[in-house]
Amino acid sequence: MRKLFFLLLIFFSLNAFADDIPGYSSYVNDYAGVITEKDKASMESVAKEVEDKTGAQIAVLTVKSMAPYASIEDFGMAVAEKWKVGQKDKDTGIIIILAMEERKVRIEVGYGLEGIFNDARAGRILDNTILPYFRGGDFSAGLRRGMFKIADTIGTEMDVELDERAKMQDNSFTESLCLLLFFIIFVSIFVLMIRRMNNAKRTGRRYYGSSFGAMYPGYGHGRGSFGGFSSRGCGGFGGFGGGGFGGGGASRGF
Repeated sequence: MRKLFFLLLIFFSLNAFADDIPGYSSYVNDYAGVITEKDKASMESVAKEVEDKTGAQIAVLTVKSMAPYASIEDFGMAVAEKWKVGQKDKDTGIIIILAMEERKVRIEVGYGLEGIFNDARAGRILDNTILPYFRGGDFSAGLRRGMFKIADTIGTEMDVELDERAKMQDNSFTESLCLLLFFIIFVSIFVLMIRRMNNAKRTGRRYYGSSFGAMYPGYGHGRGSFGGFSSRGCGGFGGFGGGGFGGGGASRGF
């Protein structure tokens, strides 16, 4: 009788934990509110093409907290078991999971993709592609770049040409271009400021830094922009297919 009681207790505890796993509505499920609309649209488009051309399914989940789960690995397996990302009997699913409060991120890999994404490779994607953005506070870009890296790898390994691959590369180029333009503008303003200060000293006049507002109308106004330049800007989902997971993947803190 006592053994039956403990079995029932474990059963109901597992069901109670399952209720703590959020549901999905698309490939990208941002419960933590860290992904921009632009990035989400790009990620949805890439995930849809990967599924259409390879059958593999890529999902993203962000949550404010993974409680009551003690580890990101336990949480990741619970998500995988509830969502069943990937084709049934082929198990070609992969999930990127971010828990903000615990500052943990995990790539959960389905059985059918473990030949492509072993634990070491999943770890390298976290270390080299996702975490550099996270440490800079840009969770949206980190998740986008991580998904794009996964999608590109699947396309390469399955010998499938993805139309969205050019967009993935263009996004990286645009980010670099935006940073370069920002740096050029900053250096130009700094050099001009030094010149004006030197001229003011030679003529004996006072220097007022606010005069740059007239020369650069957008400078100092707006939300993180220089004259309208922003550092951010420079088919449907049919559900998951019943894929299985065995705990493969990698996790990191940040």
